[in-house]
Amino acid sequence: MKTAIVTGATSGLGEAAAEALGKAGWEVVLVGRDEARGAAAAQRVNDAGGKGVFVRADLFSVAGVKQLGAELSARYPRIELLVNNAGGAFGGRELTSDGVERTFALNVLTPYTLTDALMGSLAAAKGRVVNVATAIPNGQKTTVDAVAADASGFMGYSKAKLALVALTLEQQKRLGPKGVTVVSMHPGVIPGTRFGVGVIPAPIRSFSNFMMKLTGFGVTLDEAAARYVAAGTGAVEPGGYYKGGKLTPPPVLAGEPAFREGLWDKLTSLHAAH
Repeated sequence: MKTAIVTGATSGLGEAAAEALGKAGWEVVLVGRDEARGAAAAQRVNDAGGKGVFVRADLFSVAGVKQLGAELSARYPRIELLVNNAGGAFGGRELTSDGVERTFALNVLTPYTLTDALMGSLAAAKGRVVNVATAIPNGQKTTVDAVAADASGFMGYSKAKLALVALTLEQQKRLGPKGVTVVSMHPGVIPGTRFGVGVIPAPIRSFSNFMMKLTGFGVTLDEAAARYVAAGTGAVEPGGYYKGGKLTPPPVLAGEPAFREGLWDKLTSLHAAH
């Protein structure tokens, strides 16, 4: 039985993706914070025909992510798939216990740290990493220092996800020789999820959800979960950015070598400091 690690898997799209992998016969390690929701989500993976295991972790802490990686590496010497799904947008700038802006920490530093911590098991299985990125205007501009200092609010979140696409390209360059494939994906906009809570005013979120349902612009959880499975198990372009299930050119800034290398240096420094 192949093993997948899915972060942010106790609700919404992460949970739907974990269940879809369970239906495909995978053992899925669901990483989250809520014990009750985690146990229920793991049971749904079991009911789907796979094997669900819940692991609680603090993904805002570099030390917590390193500890998670060490525990999972010891338990699973081969990991075929890592889905860095956990993410979030926050309304105001706030620092983690490590002194890192929390939106940048969760959406960019955590995927970097967990992938690094699991590299031995991923390389042993010639595995794949899927970084989940959403809401990125193609012309988005920022600098490494700016996005690391403050990625709060919806526009800051968008810049953090742009950084995650840039990280994906740099990971593929550096980790590909070890046999690991890294891709990023935007699964689509799903009406009714908790995305934007605390950042987008409730009336606007309600109206947006209504319009997406009316126009058919949004996708269902099942459709989005199927795209997760395709990105995680199907044929892909190494380093590719998949938007709506299709290979798409990444945002321009994400492809710039200077931005990617500067981001890697920043993440390496933060990782080493904690």
